[in-house]
Amino acid sequence: MKLYLVKDDERLVWVAALAHEHMYSYVANTGKFHDNNALRNDFYMERAFTYEPIGPADARRLIRQGVGTLDEDDHSDSLTDWRADPKPLDPTDVLSIAAGYTE
Repeated sequence: MKLYLVKDDERLVWVAALAHEHMYSYVANTGKFHDNNALRNDFYMERAFTYEPIGPADARRLIRQGVGTLDEDDHSDSLTDWRADPKPLDPTDVLSIAAGYTE
Protein backbone atom coordinates (compact mmCIF):
# COMPACT_ATOMS: atom_id res chain seq x y z
CA MET A 1 0.00 0.00 0.00
CA LYS A 2 1.40 3.36 -1.06
CA LEU A 3 0.42 6.67 0.52
CA TYR A 4 -0.01 9.97 -1.29
CA LEU A 5 -0.78 13.56 -0.49
CA VAL A 6 -3.27 14.67 -3.14
CA LYS A 7 -3.09 18.34 -4.06
CA ASP A 8 -5.03 20.73 -6.25
CA ASP A 9 -2.32 23.27 -7.04
CA GLU A 10 -1.20 24.15 -3.50
CA ARG A 11 -4.44 23.13 -1.76
CA LEU A 12 -4.14 19.91 0.24
CA VAL A 13 -7.11 17.75 -0.76
CA TRP A 14 -6.66 14.15 0.45
CA VAL A 15 -4.42 11.71 2.18
CA ALA A 16 -4.80 8.74 -0.14
CA ALA A 17 -3.77 5.09 -0.12
CA LEU A 18 -3.31 3.00 -3.25
CA ALA A 19 -3.74 -0.76 -2.85
CA HIS A 20 -4.20 -3.26 -5.68
CA GLU A 21 -5.37 -0.53 -8.09
CA HIS A 22 -7.96 0.73 -5.59
CA MET A 23 -7.57 4.29 -4.35
CA TYR A 24 -8.81 5.12 -0.87
CA SER A 25 -9.10 8.63 0.48
CA TYR A 26 -9.10 9.62 4.13
CA VAL A 27 -12.36 11.43 4.88
CA ALA A 28 -11.88 13.38 8.09
CA ASN A 29 -15.64 13.71 8.58
CA THR A 30 -15.91 9.92 9.04
CA GLY A 31 -12.43 9.27 10.43
CA LYS A 32 -11.90 6.46 7.90
CA PHE A 33 -10.40 5.71 4.50
CA HIS A 34 -13.03 5.04 1.82
CA ASP A 35 -12.81 3.61 -1.67
CA ASN A 36 -12.80 6.62 -3.99
CA ASN A 37 -13.29 5.57 -7.61
CA ALA A 38 -13.25 9.15 -8.91
CA LEU A 39 -9.84 9.65 -7.33
CA ARG A 40 -8.64 6.34 -8.78
CA ASN A 41 -9.72 7.47 -12.23
CA ASP A 42 -7.88 10.74 -11.75
CA PHE A 43 -4.73 8.95 -10.60
CA TYR A 44 -4.61 6.60 -13.57
CA MET A 45 -6.12 8.71 -16.36
CA GLU A 46 -7.07 12.31 -15.81
CA ARG A 47 -4.38 13.74 -13.53
CA ALA A 48 -6.28 16.87 -12.54
CA PHE A 49 -4.64 16.52 -9.11
CA THR A 50 -0.99 16.00 -8.23
CA TYR A 51 0.11 13.01 -6.15
CA GLU A 52 3.06 13.35 -3.80
CA PRO A 53 4.32 10.10 -2.25
CA ILE A 54 4.40 10.34 1.55
CA GLY A 55 5.18 8.05 4.44
CA PRO A 56 3.02 7.03 7.39
CA ALA A 57 4.42 9.74 9.67
CA ASP A 58 3.52 12.46 7.17
CA ALA A 59 0.09 10.89 6.68
CA ARG A 60 -0.56 10.94 10.43
CA ARG A 61 0.49 14.59 10.65
CA LEU A 62 -1.72 15.58 7.70
CA ILE A 63 -4.69 13.67 9.13
CA ARG A 64 -4.22 15.47 12.46
CA GLN A 65 -4.17 18.78 10.53
CA GLY A 66 -7.59 17.99 9.06
CA VAL A 67 -6.66 17.18 5.46
CA GLY A 68 -9.67 15.46 3.94
CA THR A 69 -12.31 17.46 5.79
CA LEU A 70 -15.31 18.11 3.57
CA ASP A 71 -17.95 20.80 3.90
CA GLU A 72 -21.07 19.04 5.18
CA ASP A 73 -23.42 21.09 2.96
CA ASP A 74 -21.40 21.07 -0.26
CA HIS A 75 -20.65 17.34 -0.09
CA SER A 76 -23.71 15.96 1.69
CA ASP A 77 -24.40 13.21 -0.89
CA SER A 78 -20.82 11.90 -0.86
CA LEU A 79 -20.69 12.03 2.92
CA THR A 80 -23.99 10.14 3.19
CA ASP A 81 -22.54 7.42 0.96
CA TRP A 82 -19.27 7.25 2.88
CA ARG A 83 -21.04 7.14 6.24
CA ALA A 84 -23.00 4.13 4.94
CA ASP A 85 -19.83 2.46 3.60
CA PRO A 86 -19.90 -1.16 4.83
CA LYS A 87 -16.14 -1.59 4.40
CA PRO A 88 -14.26 1.56 5.40
CA LEU A 89 -10.59 1.17 6.26
CA ASP A 90 -9.33 2.18 9.69
CA PRO A 91 -6.47 4.69 9.47
CA THR A 92 -4.42 2.72 12.00
CA ASP A 93 -4.59 -0.36 9.75
CA VAL A 94 -3.82 1.58 6.57
CA LEU A 95 -0.82 3.32 8.09
CA SER A 96 0.48 0.11 9.63
CA ILE A 97 0.28 -1.71 6.30
CA ALA A 98 1.92 1.24 4.52
CA ALA A 99 4.75 1.26 7.08
CA GLY A 100 5.56 -2.34 6.18
CA TYR A 101 5.29 -1.77 2.43
CA THR A 102 8.45 -2.13 0.35
CA GLU A 103 8.77 -2.05 -3.40
